[in-house]
Amino acid sequence: MTKALIVALAALAYAGPQGARVAVTLQALHMGMAPAVVGILNALSFALPMLISIPAGRIVDRAGVRGPMLLCGAMMVGTLVLAWLAPSVWTLGLASAMAGICYLGFTVALNVGVMRIGTPAERVANFSWLTVGISAGFAIGPMTAGFGMDAMGGSGLFLLLAAYPLALLLLMAWRGRMLPDKLDQAPRSPVRLIEVVSDRQFRPVLLMSFASPSLTDMFNFVVPLMAKAAGLSGSAVGTILGSYASASFAARAILPLVVNRVRHWVVVGNLFMVSGIGLVLFALVTEPWAYIPLAIAIGLSHGMGQPLVMAAFVANSPPGRQGEVMGAQQMVQGGISAVSPVLIGAIGTAFGVTPVLLVAGGGLLVVSRFARRMQGGA
Repeated sequence: MTKALIVALAALAYAGPQGARVAVTLQALHMGMAPAVVGILNALSFALPMLISIPAGRIVDRAGVRGPMLLCGAMMVGTLVLAWLAPSVWTLGLASAMAGICYLGFTVALNVGVMRIGTPAERVANFSWLTVGISAGFAIGPMTAGFGMDAMGGSGLFLLLAAYPLALLLLMAWRGRMLPDKLDQAPRSPVRLIEVVSDRQFRPVLLMSFASPSLTDMFNFVVPLMAKAAGLSGSAVGTILGSYASASFAARAILPLVVNRVRHWVVVGNLFMVSGIGLVLFALVTEPWAYIPLAIAIGLSHGMGQPLVMAAFVANSPPGRQGEVMGAQQMVQGGISAVSPVLIGAIGTAFGVTPVLLVAGGGLLVVSRFARRMQGGA
């Protein structure tokens, strides 16, 4: 399983669900649905996966990577074609729910698959290439949905998006044998899931696995609020968020070149520290021009830190149970992603977003100390 295959699989896998989420919103608005209905449709993409995260992880542990990848790809194609043929609130709801379910399936399967290939020394580099592919999928999927609505109008954008999971199935048919199948070389650990997440050595890794994606969710939500308060334009918001995303992507592309030359947890600790200080400064600065270099610094630290954390997360999961543990992590992460905008919005309305950034920055500084202790215990 080469780095090119890792990037291609991730990009094609994530482009479909991410594009479908945007397409559901665009099509619902195009059909004149009320904002409340649009909100419910979007919620289906997050609520249902939370209910099946752990069973989905167990399926990947038992069935291997290829089967779940093929199943999710086929379901994504079928759902998008159905939304194209018969657009309605029901098919849009199905498309939203299936986007969330397939996103979950791809996440668990790809993370477990990358963990099972190569040597331990190559694992972080492989996870870095995985996140490069994920970043590409996150970009091309929504972009395709937006341009598809303008170019084709109506439900045609769903047919356009179906090209991504279809291409994924073709790539799987061509190179799918390179993916790891059932795990035969190690027995399934008898340790219960609750014992895994309660383990003193694993808990800091679990905490850090929540901190990385939550940083992106929070940053993408808070920046528009801060920009509005500062009187900045929409293009300024796009520039700030684009700087963050571009820096994160560049860091992930560079990481495989340097990963074998650094001390894992020392680097993770320093990266979380940079992100934490960046958020605190973001809350304190008053000059809008300072937002862009701070966004770049936070993006670089996050982009390099997340692959390191996820590689450690999967590697420290019990043998034969990586998918199950990843499913549990995704379940909790989904809840955090669903609740945090509401919580941040409420705090921002009452006190402004400055306290949110200060608390988030302080939290990352605490996580940074956990990471340094991990190096000492390694």
